[in-house]
Amino acid sequence: MAELRSWPALALSDTRRGVAFTVGRTKIVRLTGRDEVRLRLTAPAINRLQPHLRGCDQVQSCADRAWVAVHVDAELDLDLVLALTSVAIKAHTP
Repeated sequence: MAELRSWPALALSDTRRGVAFTVGRTKIVRLTGRDEVRLRLTAPAINRLQPHLRGCDQVQSCADRAWVAVHVDAELDLDLVLALTSVAIKAHTP
């Protein structure tokens, strides 16, 4: 979370579902538990990344097709979250 706080494009917000990061008024990162992060990548971005995401056990689709859930249990998983956060920022920045 400290790393994401330092990114100028992101703003931290507390929600009833926990901590979230926004770009503008759009929530793109939600910390949903101790070992899960949800990212709003957008459906087109997920479709582009699908060949790579399909082979990654840490990433799961969400009911809202614009979001993915990343299970975090190792430092490499955090690197994945940071990389996907960059994708989410780009997808939500005009």
